[in-house]
Amino acid sequence: MSRQLQRLDSLFKRAADASNGDFDLQSHWARYLCVLVSGFVENGVKEIYTEFVSRGASKPVADYAIAFLSTIQNPKAEKILTITGSFKKEWREDLAKYLEEDGRKDAVDSIMTNRHQIAHGKDVSITLARVQGFFRKIIDILGFMEQQCGA
Repeated sequence: MSRQLQRLDSLFKRAADASNGDFDLQSHWARYLCVLVSGFVENGVKEIYTEFVSRGASKPVADYAIAFLSTIQNPKAEKILTITGSFKKEWREDLAKYLEEDGRKDAVDSIMTNRHQIAHGKDVSITLARVQGFFRKIIDILGFMEQQCGA
């Protein structure tokens, strides 16, 4: 996940430098980065819980859980909460509270909704600044989830 995080940070910097004042180019960068950030969310959720079950479960149980986790696609906040609650009810409750603060839930849901619209060729009005703001909140969310798992 850290390699993907570094790549996204680098791309956000390149986008800001490359599209300075060119709103059409900024729009293209925003859509591209929105899709990449949605993949970061998906990969992050899978990686966090895959590491958790790999550390604490027997091999057959871990293999089963990892197979389930590999099927996760386009996780909006509610899906992430459902997955989290599958591990521990208290984790779901704590994460739900955390998501409600500072627009974190909106960050995840907006990234996923916009990604869906982009993937299906629909117009979106997301900006580079908004995608970057959502990305920062998503990093916080994934960090919170890692802490819950004792990582």
